[in-house]
Amino acid sequence: MNASVPRFEALLRKEFLYNLTKHHGEFVRCVVFGVSSIPGRALGWWVLTEAGVMLTRLPVEGIVSKPDAPRTPTHLLELWNAFSYDVHVVEFDFLEAMRCRVFLRDGTEAAGEYLFTVDWYGSSDSEDVGDLGHKCGHVIALDNGCFAVQPNNRIFWQEPSFVTRPLQARPDYLTLNRLFRCEQHGKWTTGQEDRMFFEAEK
Repeated sequence: MNASVPRFEALLRKEFLYNLTKHHGEFVRCVVFGVSSIPGRALGWWVLTEAGVMLTRLPVEGIVSKPDAPRTPTHLLELWNAFSYDVHVVEFDFLEAMRCRVFLRDGTEAAGEYLFTVDWYGSSDSEDVGDLGHKCGHVIALDNGCFAVQPNNRIFWQEPSFVTRPLQARPDYLTLNRLFRCEQHGKWTTGQEDRMFFEAEK
């Protein structure tokens, strides 16, 4: 249920060191280096503070990139709870530092930059098709100092050499809810199984 992430420096909201009871508005430097995935809960973050203290399972609202970041609750920054204990992290080369616009749950829009992607496997929630199935979480460093974890349908990407016709409004696309398989259409050879490059039956 734990995975390494491409590490990045951040500020830990100090109140998370005191069970949210005091030190609001204060910060501690930290390095974020991992995530924890428990179904039905928001992603948890592993951090090491400059004092040598390690914390785990912090919500995304507990880390920011600058002290004037707005206090934003986790349910606005992260759309979905974790789908499985089995979690995978990938940093897509093509998306490295790509700019984007993120649409948050409250209807507001925030600009930011791609960091990496969290994805799940090993459960029907993470592998089914359609609205009840697969959703990944792209981790975005928002310009306002917060970090967001958002799925594909909440982000417009800005790649200036390719995205030359950017959408100005949300499109009326439908969720792909079909399952595609390669081996449901009967036998595909004609008794040539011993041949390496057998001929296909038309």
